[in-house]
Amino acid sequence: MFIADDPVHYPPVSLANHGIRNRWLTHVEVDLNSLVQPIMFRLLANFLDQGISRWTMPKPNESFWDCIRRLAQNSFLPLYPFHEASVRDLLDLDPDTVILTCLQKIVGTETLYEQYLLEMLLAHPGWAGMVRLIELDPKILLERRQISLKELIAVELVAELATIQKRRGGDFVCIAKLPSLTELPLLSDYEENITVPLHLIVWHEAMEFSLHAEFLAALKPRPMAEAEKPKPIAQAFFCIDDRECSLRRHLEETHDGIETFGAAGFFGIDFLYQGFDDAYPVAQCPNIINPKHLVMESNLAEDVPKNSVADSFSALHIKPHSLLRGWLFTQVLGIGYAARMIWEVFRPGSQLLKIKKLSEVDAHTHLHLLRESDEPTEDGKMLGFSFTEMADKIEGLLRNIGLTKDFAPLVVVVAHGSSSTNNPHFAAYDCGACSGKPGAPNARAFAWMANHGNVRAILSERGISIPDQTYFIPALHNTSRDEITYFDKHLFPEAAIYNLPAFQQAMQEALDKNAQERCRWFELGPQSAPYEIAHEHVISRATSIFEPRPELNHSNNLYSIVGRRSLTEGLFLDRRAFLHSYNPDSDPDGTLIVKILSAVIPVCGGINLEYLFSRIDNSVYGAGTKLPHNVIGLLGVANGVEGDLRTGLPSQMIEVHEPARLLIVIEQTTNILDQAFAKLGELTEWLDNGWVRLVSCHPASRELFYYFSTGWEAVDLSMMGEVPAEVCSEAITAGQKATIPVHQLRRAS
Repeated sequence: MFIADDPVHYPPVSLANHGIRNRWLTHVEVDLNSLVQPIMFRLLANFLDQGISRWTMPKPNESFWDCIRRLAQNSFLPLYPFHEASVRDLLDLDPDTVILTCLQKIVGTETLYEQYLLEMLLAHPGWAGMVRLIELDPKILLERRQISLKELIAVELVAELATIQKRRGGDFVCIAKLPSLTELPLLSDYEENITVPLHLIVWHEAMEFSLHAEFLAALKPRPMAEAEKPKPIAQAFFCIDDRECSLRRHLEETHDGIETFGAAGFFGIDFLYQGFDDAYPVAQCPNIINPKHLVMESNLAEDVPKNSVADSFSALHIKPHSLLRGWLFTQVLGIGYAARMIWEVFRPGSQLLKIKKLSEVDAHTHLHLLRESDEPTEDGKMLGFSFTEMADKIEGLLRNIGLTKDFAPLVVVVAHGSSSTNNPHFAAYDCGACSGKPGAPNARAFAWMANHGNVRAILSERGISIPDQTYFIPALHNTSRDEITYFDKHLFPEAAIYNLPAFQQAMQEALDKNAQERCRWFELGPQSAPYEIAHEHVISRATSIFEPRPELNHSNNLYSIVGRRSLTEGLFLDRRAFLHSYNPDSDPDGTLIVKILSAVIPVCGGINLEYLFSRIDNSVYGAGTKLPHNVIGLLGVANGVEGDLRTGLPSQMIEVHEPARLLIVIEQTTNILDQAFAKLGELTEWLDNGWVRLVSCHPASRELFYYFSTGWEAVDLSMMGEVPAEVCSEAITAGQKATIPVHQLRRAS
């Protein structure tokens, strides 16, 4: 019964709500969901709590089952409903025996055991899914907890049995004795009987093709003026994030001496990172990567004490540790805090409640990147990198993006993150390639490594010569406020940053234009306002305590382009594209594209499907509206204090999203891509099963071919008209409040 069955796909919650369990509860007239689930949710939230609760519920190394048994048998106050005499003896048994005993009494026939358990768990998929994830990978919790789906099932079945016996006595009608039981559909029949109406498939694929074709038509070779491009004064590395798509466009429009490149936002450097004030290290890489290195941060100033968690939040929380003081604080200070909250609602300030916003963080710390000892930590991690490992990381990214020569004097590595005042979904706004955290540590690590003489010497031996005049600078783009921070300024040599003021000026202008472009989506945003007013508006949104939409994040993401910048340069893509730099000429056997797709498919494809399903059915696959969400145990959000954990995205993040699958366009021949796909492993399932679409764009002719599991097919764009064109981005976005087709940008002569 408890053997993992990975290939099986179980149906949505809606089908389970009309199964045998629902029929049985209707027959016995007992609503177990409202009677048992609030108790289960409180127990799970307290057991798994990661820092909200003052007291820790489990003892060290105590399992969920043992913890519930201890509380039920030893608590001064009875733990309802586990104190009932009818189930008290069950707690002395092991979970397997308890599950079988309860199922025999509730269900009555072994053929329906699996059906009942699935329906019970699908009644609260959030908590059931969270427990399963923790069971599979306990390391996802900073404070480790011992819990399994089996223990959750056992505890919940005991609670259900106790409740039903209390309400209906020991001789209640079990499921096997229900009338007309054979008429109910079984979940095991779901996949065999499921049929999707053909017209729905046709309509959805037609909608997707109409959106994809807009971009594919714009890839046709375009006549370009024969003008020699000036040598760049600066180059900028950005994350492939679609929110950086428009910023790169504005930056290139503002200054034609700046080149931009795109890569996954961890910049090829995966590690565990523990900041100066952090209690635990966190992964700064995609969640499919298991980092082997630990990087610690220290303060530049000597004898600077680390701030405790209590000190950091002393201005936000009052911490009474007794019943009397708790009551006094609530009565006396509660009125003052309520008045302050009302004031913040109507007059939000620019400061985030005494917490430094991303753009205010000063570079007053140092990352310990160089490994001084080969002795691993207690967790088996290496503390820092060797010079050879650093060179491997830098070389890997530079070759992936096709930048192995012609370095500009200034290279700015721009990570991204987001800040907002009242937003429990902040992780969904940060860098997906950094496991939902800002990418600043990765940008700082990359710049430090690329600037080091020993690393450059190794790279030179491998054919990548970085000039002595080239200097790498780390930075962070705050996507909600459209602000940028430059880190480690104390390391900047004067001679090496001659072009930095010009870059900063161009970047600031690009940020102003980016803020103005974003405002067209906001209902209360200024339309066609000057740059300064538009920028002030996006800043006020990020600091407003009542604003559920600080930014629209990845809404309307649609394309992922892997190729040279010349493929998309001069195209207006409406902030809908993940842009990864790649030089097809330097990848004759597809080795580089395998590495790139190993990040692009799960990260970009995962983001796209997250938005697609949350938009299609926000009540089932999404999280509903943000407004009633409460943070539960620092694990997730729930409606109120006793609701199920919500999965997916809230409605405020997807309400303008067009639900279409991601189109990945790769600038490479089909023959080389076939070689690459043979090395992709399980990721080919994304392509073969149609979870993402993929098109090959020939590097020389720009011929386009669709990928299918059966082979390649030429893309027919004969019905497409001319791609619209304008002289600048502002001319395209003016007066628009919906998605805009792909345009060509033709600069005025």
